[in-house]
Amino acid sequence: MDNIQALLIGCTPLAIRRSGCVFDLGAPIITAYASELNEAFTSLASRFHDVILVNAEMLGANPEKVIGQINVVSPSSQIIVFDEDDSEDRAIRLIQIGAAECLTVQESNLNNLRRNILKVLERSQGGTWLAGQISETLLTSTFEGAVVLDDQLKVLLWNPAMERIFEVDRGAVTGKDFEEALTFLSVVDEKGCLNEAFNGKRVVTREQYFYNPDTGKSGFFTAFYSPMRNRRGEIVGVVGIVKDVTKSKLNERTSFEMAQRLVALTNSSSNMQWISDSSDNRIFFNKRWLEFVGNDLDDERGCGWRRHVHAEDLKRYREITETAFESHMPWHMEVRLKGTDGRYTRFFESAFPLFLADQTFIGYVGYCTDVNGGRVTSPRMPAINTSTQTFNSLEMSPIGIVNLDTAMTVRNANKRIADLFGIPVNELIGRKINEILGAFDMTTLQVVLSRGEKIQLDNHRVIIDTENGESVRYWDISCWPQRDAGNNTTGICMSFIEATERYTNVQQKEEFVAALVHDLKTPLIGAERTLEAMLKGALGPVESGHQQMLAVLQNSNRSLLTMVQSMIDMNRCENDILNLSLQSMKISALVRECSEELRVLFNSHGVQLKNLHDPKMEGIHVMGDRMALRRVILNLLDNALKFTPYSGTVTISMRCEADSIFLDIADTGIGIAEEECEKIFAKSFQGAIGKQMGGSAGIGLFVCRKIVRVHSGDITVTRNAMGGSTFTIELPRHTNNLVAEGVQSGIAETRPN
Repeated sequence: MDNIQALLIGCTPLAIRRSGCVFDLGAPIITAYASELNEAFTSLASRFHDVILVNAEMLGANPEKVIGQINVVSPSSQIIVFDEDDSEDRAIRLIQIGAAECLTVQESNLNNLRRNILKVLERSQGGTWLAGQISETLLTSTFEGAVVLDDQLKVLLWNPAMERIFEVDRGAVTGKDFEEALTFLSVVDEKGCLNEAFNGKRVVTREQYFYNPDTGKSGFFTAFYSPMRNRRGEIVGVVGIVKDVTKSKLNERTSFEMAQRLVALTNSSSNMQWISDSSDNRIFFNKRWLEFVGNDLDDERGCGWRRHVHAEDLKRYREITETAFESHMPWHMEVRLKGTDGRYTRFFESAFPLFLADQTFIGYVGYCTDVNGGRVTSPRMPAINTSTQTFNSLEMSPIGIVNLDTAMTVRNANKRIADLFGIPVNELIGRKINEILGAFDMTTLQVVLSRGEKIQLDNHRVIIDTENGESVRYWDISCWPQRDAGNNTTGICMSFIEATERYTNVQQKEEFVAALVHDLKTPLIGAERTLEAMLKGALGPVESGHQQMLAVLQNSNRSLLTMVQSMIDMNRCENDILNLSLQSMKISALVRECSEELRVLFNSHGVQLKNLHDPKMEGIHVMGDRMALRRVILNLLDNALKFTPYSGTVTISMRCEADSIFLDIADTGIGIAEEECEKIFAKSFQGAIGKQMGGSAGIGLFVCRKIVRVHSGDITVTRNAMGGSTFTIELPRHTNNLVAEGVQSGIAETRPN
């Protein structure tokens, strides 16, 4: 066995002094002595010691500082403290701050010291051996290249990944000088990087090109080199991790070439077009766009183009595009853009994801079409049919577009409509839209005309008559008003986008998740019943300590069960949204019904529920699905109760402004952090306070907002000045002169004739 170097700091242990024995631990342990800390640090700096024996008296009042200094000077040495204090707590504390072992007065005799020194070293060497085995395994099995060189920069290890990257066999380089074995890397000065690492630096190289003339292999790589040290801290070699970046480099080149082709294509288009990269930075705008905004390409790149988007549209625009970039899905939306004359023009924007041959996502290409008649470049030009001009630019669009007059008669339609409806364009023009879409609820179009609102119907179920019978499809349908120069409504524009494949994929995923969640519920219920039985003594008396552990398990299981049930409810609710049945109803009666249903629950929690009745609201109607809106109101009231402490108050009030109804639910609870006011409506989001309260999957408000937005409304939240929060539901007011009460859903089935 090799000699073991030990250093004793301070006086010998009390047990040895009392016995009168000479301090000799016997071969192979060789002991040096240091009576003071300064003397000990000098000795440690000049020579490596396997073990450091420290009299606890030398640690003083700040043992963390002393042990920390010893570890800094000699990080590989094992520290054994012998202590005349038999306190177990003190021993544990010393081990926690870096001591390998702590011995009491009785344990500090010669035999125990020797035995503990050998035990600590064996444990240390075993850990070193295990670490070496782990390192060897990682280096040889990793997907990244790994190379280990000695102090002469000769190759000790060359793993299979290195063979794959450079096409050089391990046998051809092992034991040889790095530069001599890999002469083709000399052009990138790789040996210079290795010398820097051998001098103690960590080096990261940039992307380097290589060519192996023996095999013809070429590519790009990056490398990370780090010095390798022994137990004494001396540099004995270099470890390198090499990454093959050839594929990503070629993808960049392919992306650039594709972008150049797209540039030539988009510049020849009459539509405004743009191209973005995979990080939502727009890198190109065609001539038509630059002419419209009056800027050059550098001003528009990145996020510069956002200055042209109307302030009221920008937030919604960003929400839609951020969601699309996460899922790599296309989007279609209406947006107002400011031109060189300072006026805003309404465009219909469509964007489609771009992929390489290996399905690598590289960005989007999008185009904007003026749906209000296009631009007239000269006021002296003779009068032209603006709607015809618009549809000439939409003929190649993948979106079906129909233009209606105020009498709901089709004025124009593009070729895509013929494919969707199965009716030639010339047979559509001049017909009433309700004749073509027999079951379509005309209330939707009347609202667009009377209020000038845009209405969006996503995943709208339709039935198409085909040669093989009826076929169920799903479309995204948008309806928005067309206006003349005086801002007068002159008709309606409708767009139809095929969404069947997307809807089917989403449904399949949701059905799989729903089935999985239902399967999870069964074992959780079984666990709940088992824990309940154990707590009641079904297996015999339960000790107090075990009872507490079982109670913790039961609470955790109940939280999981609550989250699973919430996910089931959300899935059921989202499916119900697709089949809403709208009717005219008094909103005040619905609010009163919900508040009375929960009043007993509020009273049991010591929270006052106030319903501020306004007689003016009694005759106010909304068009909506009663059960869906009821679910929203009950959910908001339940949340208000959950976050309002005892003796607090929750107040319900309603008001009517213009054509909108506002329902406010205000509480005096713990409130919502300002930075979370919008995030709480995101799917599966829970705020810091909500996580502390527990018992929720964070999905209630997401579903509530989705329901209200299907009703052409919205939910917002504000912080109250005196504490708490106010949730506001905004819904369009329904008047009977638009349509008789009881008109059925705008989400109903639509069947082309």
